Amino acid sequence: MYKHTAEAFVPVQHAVKVTQKVCARYGDYCRSIAATGVDRLLDFGDARAILRPTDEGLHFRIDAQDTITFYGIRTLLLGSLCGVATFSGEHVEWHPAGSVPFGAM
Repeated sequence: MYKHTAEAFVPVQHAVKVTQKVCARYGDYCRSIAATGVDRLLDFGDARAILRPTDEGLHFRIDAQDTITFYGIRTLLLGSLCGVATFSGEHVEWHPAGSVPFGAM
């Protein structure tokens, strides 16, 4: 369904609180924010982002129909981390994602 899909992991402390702050800060840009367990799904219409907090940090998955939306959401999420957590934005590696979110976990 989505043409552009990637995942990344960012080591942050208190990942659940960071996820809540990111969702609160950028909820106005989404159509909706849904919760499944600790996962948060941000629906942007033709794109979505999934945030999964763990004890080690925060996993991201971005799925989008077009390149501009994909990179826009990626920039928005990583920029928000700089504002709500101790995070420099460096050394984040994005990897192509499979059909199952965070399947390698």
